[in-house]
Amino acid sequence: MSLDIDKIILHSLRPGSDGQPHADTRSQTLVPDEAVQGLMAELHRIYNGKGGKGFGFFADPEAAVAELADGEEAPKQPSPAFRIALEQLLGEQMEFVPFSVSMTQLLVQHLVEHALDEQGVLLFAKYNYVGVDYLMMALLEGKESVTVSEALELSHIQYLDIGKLNLVARIDLTEWQTQPDSRRYITFSKGRVGRKLGDFFLDVLGAREGMDAKLQNKGLLQAVEDYCDSQQLEPAERNDYKKQVFKYCTEQASAGEEIEIRELSAELPGDNDLDFYSFIGKEYELEDRFPADRSTLRGLTKFVGSGGGLTLSFEQKLLNSRIFYDPQTDTLTIRGVPPNLKDQLTRSS
Repeated sequence: MSLDIDKIILHSLRPGSDGQPHADTRSQTLVPDEAVQGLMAELHRIYNGKGGKGFGFFADPEAAVAELADGEEAPKQPSPAFRIALEQLLGEQMEFVPFSVSMTQLLVQHLVEHALDEQGVLLFAKYNYVGVDYLMMALLEGKESVTVSEALELSHIQYLDIGKLNLVARIDLTEWQTQPDSRRYITFSKGRVGRKLGDFFLDVLGAREGMDAKLQNKGLLQAVEDYCDSQQLEPAERNDYKKQVFKYCTEQASAGEEIEIRELSAELPGDNDLDFYSFIGKEYELEDRFPADRSTLRGLTKFVGSGGGLTLSFEQKLLNSRIFYDPQTDTLTIRGVPPNLKDQLTRSS
């Protein structure tokens, strides 16, 4: 197995009598047996394929103050507590168990400050995967289910639901130590509602938000559109080109890998003078690699829009063949209504 566990420990978060989260901590690390190895391998796989992650880096308070304009009031600076403890851990000035206990207490403190009601099993793991060192912190939710014994009797069991991973952060220790100017060695779950979860992790880790993966994907789509324009591609050629980009990006996402711009360019057709990678240059401010955002990438092959109670989505290749847009009257004409929609319309007319 290419995943090697250095240290791993479990603590737990539970609601106290005062309604606030409290921690129960363990005093020893886990033995990395087959069950633990399997758990970490699955957590790593699921997290790699998880969309909507935030990216960040440890904040430098002095640099943040230096960036302020004259007379501008300094915002509240992130606490360096997590970074300092991590440096002590890596410098062997602190053992893994007290590090995890201290960080659990820090996490509970910020849960209270952010009014987040979270409970479950809190995992800290330091591990290596294909030559890269990571530190993962994940809150695993407990679930109850029913099992059948050998005597064909039913009984209740508790298990960890690792498929959700709503509260998780990971630090690429190798990138942090070898590329200190990187702005993406910290990743964390952002949640689907507002910025509450993202802000929570930035505060806990003492981090600032770095690369915006969704913005990177939007920049890629714009670069593809502009490249097709520069090559004066016909509609069919343009659609084929976008399909190739979409295929590569979605395959990378399914494999838990990131979009590599140079690798993508090598798979795309282009003239000898100007391939896609050369066309992008520095104008689009795209990172060399970034995670695929599936919702944004749909814009490569589909037109999608909603508003005023109307939602439309159709393949771009259908424009001017089955679907026609008249900008003068701002109307769409659809030829060949899908049978299931046609049936609903017929019964309602």
